[in-house]
Amino acid sequence: MLLEYPADFHVHTCLSPCASDDMTPINILNMAKLMGTKVLGICDHNSAGNIKAVLEIAQDFDILVIPGIEVQSVEEVHLLCLFEKENQVLEFQDYVYSALPPISNNPRYFGYQWLVDGKGNILGEENRMLLASTFLTVDEISQKVHELKGLLIPAHVDRRHFSIIGQLGFIPENLKIDAVEFSRATTKAELKATFDKINNHTLITSSDAHCLQDMVYQKTFLLLKSLNFKEVTMALRCVEGRRVLIRD
Repeated sequence: MLLEYPADFHVHTCLSPCASDDMTPINILNMAKLMGTKVLGICDHNSAGNIKAVLEIAQDFDILVIPGIEVQSVEEVHLLCLFEKENQVLEFQDYVYSALPPISNNPRYFGYQWLVDGKGNILGEENRMLLASTFLTVDEISQKVHELKGLLIPAHVDRRHFSIIGQLGFIPENLKIDAVEFSRATTKAELKATFDKINNHTLITSSDAHCLQDMVYQKTFLLLKSLNFKEVTMALRCVEGRRVLIRD
């Protein structure tokens, strides 16, 4: 029997300089529990530095945490890159780090990039500037994600800036993607009315939470047989009755 699982694929921790310092692993998971969210994608900008802490604390919750990174391509496109296992996302992080420009973060202007444990205790600070574009193209990112058996989802495609449609003007037909995310600023109906070929893709909407209050936004539901990464992948690809539901 298939059951509905609320999902939010795009949540930032306090590692992202634009996120609140309150976005610690324990706070995020408690908020997800309060909202009933069962599938939670952790996607900081160009880094997976807090993934281990989130996964460790998540063992005390009935929530599937999907390790991820929101990568910024050389075209200034934001892409959600999601993986089943920690070692996969860390290998992808090495790939992303190797393609970041050698610029240090200035917390005075961009915000702090905190590395924390599960309870939010500060372990250190990431010095790389995570808000920079990598030297990687959209195609190169897609190829690496699928080489590591991950999922690729262009982020907030309805936005004018940092989206694949906003930057490129279209979604390349040969680009291997698993879904398309739209933001809280629009609805599924409005998106379909604006972009002709958007129906060619599975659609999701996420909170893109940078503070705990953002996580109240919950409109994506997955029809799954059980709560695991394989089932989530099947839902995004509409396999064997698994699918995505959006309630505007």
